[in-house]
Amino acid sequence: MGTESFRFGVVTLVGRPNVGKSSIMNGLIGNKVSITSRKPQTTRHRIQGICSTDEYQIVFVDTPGIHESAGVAMNKILNRTARSSLNEVDLILMVVDARRWTSGDTRVLVDAGATESSVWLILNKIDLLGRPDLVLPRIDQVRRRYDFGEIVPLSAKTGDNLDHLMTLVAGVMPEGPSGYPTQQVTDSSDVFIAAEFIREQIFRLVGDEIPYETAVDIRSFSERKDGLVSIEVDIWCENKRQRSILIGDDGDRLKTIGSKAREQIQRYLGKKVYLEQWIKVKKGWADDKRMLAKVGYSRWE
Repeated sequence: MGTESFRFGVVTLVGRPNVGKSSIMNGLIGNKVSITSRKPQTTRHRIQGICSTDEYQIVFVDTPGIHESAGVAMNKILNRTARSSLNEVDLILMVVDARRWTSGDTRVLVDAGATESSVWLILNKIDLLGRPDLVLPRIDQVRRRYDFGEIVPLSAKTGDNLDHLMTLVAGVMPEGPSGYPTQQVTDSSDVFIAAEFIREQIFRLVGDEIPYETAVDIRSFSERKDGLVSIEVDIWCENKRQRSILIGDDGDRLKTIGSKAREQIQRYLGKKVYLEQWIKVKKGWADDKRMLAKVGYSRWE
């Protein structure tokens, strides 16, 4: 197929924390490459998901939620990562919760609107509005805020309108050859994806504040001759209390984190996985640039 009929483009998803950017990207590409949880600020890295068909290849970029920086080095890196992803892309999808517009959304719109890219508004979580007849009034309300190229209501949870969004996005991508092999679904390494799946289970299985004060560092990642993938992991936290909570009674919580993460990693790799985890304590790791670099947070700085 000639490049004159093929389309290739890059699309960034931005928004404040917990509006569903990662779920939308996973739904659009049909693969799980970005972790999700109900807790805000789950995504800490710039993650690319790739969707390929005979007609187009679209690279979707998932970003950390833009938020008020608390002054900690990691928070500053997250905001800088999200804002840098707005540059030199073909389209920006600004995701908001359909139920409400917040000051956080306004801050994101200021950043997105300052670029030369077209900005579309994605009203996610329409399944939580209660009644279908509330969707059109919400569209009318947000239309006044900016000259959005498109306003698309959808639900990442139910999948409602995701196909329609993909059709619209594909239609505006520029003509050109693909940038990645057809079978590739992300530019992230297997090591990075494994660490993210472990971090996802920490977010899902541990109390409110502790996930934000932990980091996952893959100590070793190797495949044996028999095909078994062996992974050794250090999970860093701030203090001994957090260490005890992460381990749980008789090590039960850490075992559950490992078991659920291993299932996800095996599904992604298509191979059997042996996973061994250690909990380590380093106070102030989230404000230590050397430590942040060690666990991957200087990757997009």
